[in-house]
Amino acid sequence: MNERGLVDLFAAMNSLSGPAYECKYYPCHFEGQDCSLCFCIFYPCLLYRFGEIVISHSGKPVWSCKDCFWIHKKENVEEIVTYFSFYPRQVLVEADWYFFSKAFQEILFGKELGYAIGKAYNLMPANFYSYNCKETDERVFLAVKIEEGYLAVRKISDFEDLGEEILIPIKSGNIIKGFYGNRYVECEL
Repeated sequence: MNERGLVDLFAAMNSLSGPAYECKYYPCHFEGQDCSLCFCIFYPCLLYRFGEIVISHSGKPVWSCKDCFWIHKKENVEEIVTYFSFYPRQVLVEADWYFFSKAFQEILFGKELGYAIGKAYNLMPANFYSYNCKETDERVFLAVKIEEGYLAVRKISDFEDLGEEILIPIKSGNIIKGFYGNRYVECEL
């Protein structure tokens, strides 16, 4: 669980901080950004519209959201705080990645688009949502496991042998590929 994100969320539930002009990194994204949620409660969201998998300095895969500004827009911060205000804080403290992913999807799309496949969670529908996709013969996507800030990532081509993993498209340049609906597709971001 993203503990620093949770600390920021609880502070924002008490009062939004707005821009942090005194922060030595301000503005880290854009002038006038809302810094109430400096650390994103949804990290790693595993949605390509907000980030991508990169290799860290230690050589391990991580989710990079360095170009994501969504969490710093005032209207989004207000919607997040309103959404989570309906939950007791203890529920939020005990919640896992799946809880926050579902919440993020509900905030973004009005409903959860991902779904369970055995012990795995298919996040490909949320990744492909609203993009123009075309069918492809290439049968490949990623199975991701979140492990202490890093990602264990493997390429797979079907839904066999899935563990407790999150299924997302594979990204190459501006193209994501995976399984959506009942077919293999590729979409341009």
